[in-house]
Amino acid sequence: MFRRAAALTVAVLALGAAVMAPAATAAAACSWTAHKIVAPDGYSDTEVTITGTDSHGNYAGHVLDRNVNQGKVVLWTDGEPRIPDALAPFAYPNVADENSAGTVLLDGGLPGTSWGVYLFSGGHHGPGTLTRLPDPAGYRLDSAVALNDRGDVLASATDLGDGHRVSVLWSVLAAGPQVIDLPDRHGMDLDDDGTVLLHAPDNKLGGLWRAGVVTPLTGEDRPVLIRQIRNGVVVGTAIDSWPASRALAWHGPADPRPLEQGGTAEATNKHGLIAGSLTNLIGPSAVWQDTKLLGLLPFPDGGYADVYVVGDDGVIFGNTDSKHAALRWTCD
Repeated sequence: MFRRAAALTVAVLALGAAVMAPAATAAAACSWTAHKIVAPDGYSDTEVTITGTDSHGNYAGHVLDRNVNQGKVVLWTDGEPRIPDALAPFAYPNVADENSAGTVLLDGGLPGTSWGVYLFSGGHHGPGTLTRLPDPAGYRLDSAVALNDRGDVLASATDLGDGHRVSVLWSVLAAGPQVIDLPDRHGMDLDDDGTVLLHAPDNKLGGLWRAGVVTPLTGEDRPVLIRQIRNGVVVGTAIDSWPASRALAWHGPADPRPLEQGGTAEATNKHGLIAGSLTNLIGPSAVWQDTKLLGLLPFPDGGYADVYVVGDDGVIFGNTDSKHAALRWTCD
């Protein structure tokens, strides 16, 4: 078997029209190019999903091993995939996020221990350090949710008294974990200032939690799929009759703004680069700067893509629907 000389195979298809570069400091026009992401040796490239990036060329996710029907945590450093020794024993791991320091947030089970939520730091350039987050008194941590750049962690937990769901926030500004216990609301994302984006049932608008104060999101009466928050901007999708939809960006709790020709808004970064689909729920994948349409994302094998991550360096990660191949888009 040939050893892979590089982890990324550059797709020959690139977007023909020039668009403005997504990075905050870039001024020149650029074109989007798709790169295939490879799995570690012994695993299939078609089973890779990227769920976090440090926005410095490294990223994290998992690869599915269908022989045992569970995944392995993978770190890609400068494009090279590796399953860290400390993470290899995990059963059914889930990588939730990665911050600019290269720290990865995940949940899963280790042999001889109960399910837990963990931070893995220093893994891109060394063996790494694995730290389990302790269960708050009276609660059991269930799943990792989000990690921001200053090191705050958001997780989901169960109240051991009556079994209802709560959110738990570890803030670098607080002495210990804060339990966020709100009826029919739970944390789904975390901004860099510690603001928690709240999910609501039945595709209703949730709200924003910060320092114990809840501010509702308003301005849209249709069902909405809220996705992420970055730099105070919330992105999501208002749904009409299938497949009609409209991509929105809340620039304030009561200020939803439609994206130009936007069908869905799936992910964003702190510079206002947004990825989603054009026109409706099943439209081709596209990119916006704030609300302005930049162009379509190209595909080496045709089809469409689900976009999961938009890095602060302007790199976008997703998976094609045709072969479920993980892709990395850059604007060069």
